[in-house]
Amino acid sequence: MRNTIVGVVVVTVATCGWLTRENTVASDQTVAQKVNAPKPDKKKVKELMTQKLEHHQKLLAALVMNDLPNAAKHAENLQKVRKEAAWMIVKTEQYEIWSKEFTGAADKVIKAAADKNPDAAKLGYLEMTMTCFHCHAYVRDLGDIRLQGFDH
Repeated sequence: MRNTIVGVVVVTVATCGWLTRENTVASDQTVAQKVNAPKPDKKKVKELMTQKLEHHQKLLAALVMNDLPNAAKHAENLQKVRKEAAWMIVKTEQYEIWSKEFTGAADKVIKAAADKNPDAAKLGYLEMTMTCFHCHAYVRDLGDIRLQGFDH
C-alpha cells in the first residue's frame, strides 16, 4: 500500500510540475499589474514567510511523529498566515490560484487529521510543499522589482 501511495505521489508531483510550469511565465498583462500594484510591506511579508516556514516545519515534525492533532493545529496556523492581507504580494490570477491551492492542501491535512488518516495528511503536506515551490518560482520568474531587497 505504501509503495502504491509513494508511486502515485511521485507521478502526481512530476505531472503537476510539468503541467503547471507552463503557466508560470509572466504575460504583458501580469507585468502591467505588477508595476502598477502598491509595494508590499517588506517587514510584514518577511514576518509572514518566517511564520509560514516555522509552522511548515512543525507540521512536518508532527507528521513524522504521527501526531495528527498537532499536524492539524499547524495546518490551521498556516491558513491563518495565508489569510493575512500582506500575503498577497502580487495581484495576479496565477498568484491567487497558488494561494487557493495552498489553502486547499492545508484543508486536506486538517480533514485527514480529523479522520485519523496519516497517509492522507502526508499527501496534503506534500501538496502544500509543491504549491510553495511553484508559487515562489512564479514570483521569482516575475522578476518583481517591488520585492527587491528581500532577504531570501
